[in-house]
Amino acid sequence: MNLSDSSVPVTRNTFWGISLVALSTLMYEILLTRIFSVTMGYHFAFMAVSLAMFGMTVGAIFVYLFPKKFPQEKINDILARQAFYFSITTLISFLIHLFIPFIHGMSVIGMLVTAFTYTEISVPFVFSGICISLLLTRFPDSVNKLYAADLIGASLGCVLVVFVLNISGGPTGVFITALISAVAALFFMQNSGIKGKLNKLVIVYSIIIALFSIFHTVLVNDHSPLLRLFWVRGEWSDKPLYEKWNSFSRVSIDGDSTKYEVPFGWGLSNKYDRSRKIRQLMLNIDAHSTTVLSHFNGDTTELFHLKYDVSNLAQYLRSNGDVLIIGSGAGRDVLSSLAFGQKSILGIEINKDMIKAINGDFGGFTGHLDKYPNVEFVGDEARSYIQRMDSGRKFDIIQVSVIDNWSAAASGAFVLTENALYTVETWKLLFSRLKPEGILTVTRFYRSKPIEHYRLMNICSDALNSSGITDIRSHVMLIKCQQLERIEDRSGTGTLLISKAPFTESEINTVDSLNRTFDFEPVITPKRVSDSVFVKLTSAASERKKFNSDFPVNVESPTDDKPFFFHYMKFQDLFNVSFWKEWDMGFNARAIFILLTLTVTMTGLSLLCIVVPLKITSKKVNLKGTLPYFLFFITIGLGFMLIEISQIQRLNIFLGHPTYSLAAALFTLLLSSGIGSYFSGANKPDLFKNSIKRFIALICVLILFGALTPYIIIAFREYSTEIRILVSVLTLFPIGLLLGMAFPLGMKLASLKTGGSDITPWLWGINGVMSVLATIVSILIAMSFGISASYWTGAFCYLLAMLSFLVIYKRSVK
Repeated sequence: MNLSDSSVPVTRNTFWGISLVALSTLMYEILLTRIFSVTMGYHFAFMAVSLAMFGMTVGAIFVYLFPKKFPQEKINDILARQAFYFSITTLISFLIHLFIPFIHGMSVIGMLVTAFTYTEISVPFVFSGICISLLLTRFPDSVNKLYAADLIGASLGCVLVVFVLNISGGPTGVFITALISAVAALFFMQNSGIKGKLNKLVIVYSIIIALFSIFHTVLVNDHSPLLRLFWVRGEWSDKPLYEKWNSFSRVSIDGDSTKYEVPFGWGLSNKYDRSRKIRQLMLNIDAHSTTVLSHFNGDTTELFHLKYDVSNLAQYLRSNGDVLIIGSGAGRDVLSSLAFGQKSILGIEINKDMIKAINGDFGGFTGHLDKYPNVEFVGDEARSYIQRMDSGRKFDIIQVSVIDNWSAAASGAFVLTENALYTVETWKLLFSRLKPEGILTVTRFYRSKPIEHYRLMNICSDALNSSGITDIRSHVMLIKCQQLERIEDRSGTGTLLISKAPFTESEINTVDSLNRTFDFEPVITPKRVSDSVFVKLTSAASERKKFNSDFPVNVESPTDDKPFFFHYMKFQDLFNVSFWKEWDMGFNARAIFILLTLTVTMTGLSLLCIVVPLKITSKKVNLKGTLPYFLFFITIGLGFMLIEISQIQRLNIFLGHPTYSLAAALFTLLLSSGIGSYFSGANKPDLFKNSIKRFIALICVLILFGALTPYIIIAFREYSTEIRILVSVLTLFPIGLLLGMAFPLGMKLASLKTGGSDITPWLWGINGVMSVLATIVSILIAMSFGISASYWTGAFCYLLAMLSFLVIYKRSVK
């Protein structure tokens, strides 16, 4: 039964409709990743991607299993209704998530709530999947143009969502997404016979949503929204004093500006008199990472508590100097440098909204730090900015205090947000920016088993070795503070001091004196050590390499190709409960467990989406000879996502900002793939003539790109952001152009097969399921073997796709 019908025309309204559905689908998917980051946690944010793809796949499978419910003569009516249902369910599912707390855990209630949340969030994507599946499978003569419109719409969505988040915030963004899909329904209605009440209903509905979106955007910018995230990680959240969304975070500020409290500190000495209180507010990023806004009226004596913090030890060793602060956050480290009377202070913060908040909305509370002549704030990613900085500008102190805290590790945020700050390449760059006697000071939480600091010491040793320094021990000191307030969570604070020149006898004695004064504990210095592991980690490179390979956990130095600083556990130890309890690695075990659970779950669901439709329809549809089609759509689904995600991860380091990497990689690949689809020749009578040439060109370009990219990154890493974005776009565009040709060619071939139009929704669904699976597999590959390995696996998938295409071609000419 061939359901396609050339008598149903593809009009301009059809192209507008599919573009807007694709645009709103991708927007909602990205919005959910941001919203889930706050309401559920970073690892559940990643689940938004899988839920979206899976929901769309279910829609495609539904089209395949029940074709009679979608008669071709009423296809435009159906498309209009499905787009409208997508819009309505988007709002309903979001509001349900907004008002019902998410409870996660191994309890029955926890599992039921999790299952309910996943189910209700995936519903809108089912309608989106039905809509797009019908468009890509019922019009085979125009599949290349429709797929092009689909991808171009999606590419615009990934750019538009950045502006929507910045201007309107997350909750309002959902309403804007619903508005766009409702407009898509209106375009489809222009081709259909739907008139009267339903048409008027959609128009009125769209006007109401548009007016509400405008009204609520005004309220959001006035910090008085009607809709906000009421439940955060299962707990009721009071309205914050300040809230600002952007494309990669949600910044909120809470507290009572008139109340005096014990000073917040990363490693506040227990010798500090807790009765000496200060006024402060707490700043939260995605409700996970916390820092502090301290009240400051210009009197540095008000900052006495900062001289009791272990993170500021370097300030005692280098006075009246030039200080670079990486991750200036809410200004605490800037205040520390002011308290110690440093000559110049440069604070680099990736989140510009934080800088605006502390110096703008809360400038009266924080003392308008940006007004001080010796203080400079820069809104940029640190590594990227330092690479472009005048090479002659050097610093006495480079300070890094708890950037990317335990929330990232505890949630398993391995995906797109890994911080390239903790790689050997970055530390080599930081050392190059120190004056001859400059100090790099890095503070992080110090657990009972200090695996983070083991890894930091490895990075330090490798970076110093690369700089020609072999006597590591004379250049490092690690000092620990077990703050009273952190005893319950067993997290002390450790500050690693790394001097470009060997520490002098006087400096060592100064630190020893400070340790006695503040009750700090020296873990390793040039003269003493309390943990023998650090002796091994500061030894010769060959000895250190052997020690690392035999060590129970993975503490080797992260690199740009494997920047997973928070990944310590070896996969084989995941189910060894006694092991990860011994090493205090419950956070890492949970993160890996989530990833592996996702892998198993999505693999199981993938098999169901393949086997169940096959079982149900095996007697109704001629499936003979479909294996090559099956393999073709599996491999291009896996290959596209493996390449896409690996490039987002790679560009995150090259461009230095998650927004830039998302826009450059996702936007460029989707846009160029859409253009490639349009010119794929899938609508030409001589389909096979040039298809093999296109596949050969694709494989050659993938090989060339994989080989040259590392050199391109090195060659352009010190150029301006605009130039690096341009280089990224020009590099990715030819790949996307050729990648976009594979899907329409495959769909056209499947539709030409006898009875093939019956299986095209199934094939599209398989392609979608493999894309879901690839989002998880790519991370596992990158964590184990590196980002490059993930890319080359994707390239190999396209080689297999080409071989499947050749088999299809040979069978067709017999």
